Amino acid sequence: MSHVWLDVPPERAVYGGLSTDHYPWTEVYTDLSQRSLFSGVLDVQQAGLVGRFVWVSGQVSGGHDQEGDLDVRTLPVTFARAQVSLSQMEPALAQLIWLCRDGEQVRLPLSWPDARDLLASRRFRGALLGQQPVGQQACSYWEDGRLLAGTLPQPGEALHTVAPRARYTHADLTAFWNEVLRASSSRMDLPLTWKQAAAALADEHPCLDPFAREVWLTGGALHADPELPVAELRAALHDQYRSMLDLSGVALRSVPMPEARAHPLWASSGLEE
Repeated sequence: MSHVWLDVPPERAVYGGLSTDHYPWTEVYTDLSQRSLFSGVLDVQQAGLVGRFVWVSGQVSGGHDQEGDLDVRTLPVTFARAQVSLSQMEPALAQLIWLCRDGEQVRLPLSWPDARDLLASRRFRGALLGQQPVGQQACSYWEDGRLLAGTLPQPGEALHTVAPRARYTHADLTAFWNEVLRASSSRMDLPLTWKQAAAALADEHPCLDPFAREVWLTGGALHADPELPVAELRAALHDQYRSMLDLSGVALRSVPMPEARAHPLWASSGLEE
């Protein structure tokens, strides 16, 4: 699986473009060892090859290039004569950069700054990228729907997001939401409210458009195209169910769903917010 290469916030730079011919690896490692509980990113470049290595609270999370993960122990061999750049940052930001290395990419239906409210409502976690040419691309990092660091897009700029890859399958997600809908059937008219909510959200989540046949409800059971990205499906189902609750005038706490609340995906579903 190829890895996405995200720009590190420039204001976090400690040094950049130092040659190991003049600043050898022994000195790089000495410098790192003297940074107590270091969190940050070491970028390396050599003859067209690039690598990135991430530390969080003094521990090496790992390394990667644009194709896959790299072993940090081979760094001085693989990049014996390299240009090195170091950035220091908060542990949460370093961890987010690491988790987004193989993240799921989704194009947003809104441009900047209209998308800001959408990111807040979804409590978005990940990187927000503008669509400018390479080298000019805005890249910002978000946690819980709030800006952590980075460069914001220009007004009107098209956007896509990179979110940490879900560590569960498409089938897991569908099964969880089927349990939620089953439990909710005693509090709302599922076919009617599904149709109303999907119609209202189709512009924001095109997969909910009934003519797209990507996410649909039949006989009270949820079905989804297995080719639909998990991140896109998760966001659409969260907003769809919230809209169904609002349309029905039902409070989530009034819906008895012990099985759903005990499900491993409950904590990441965004419902208990």
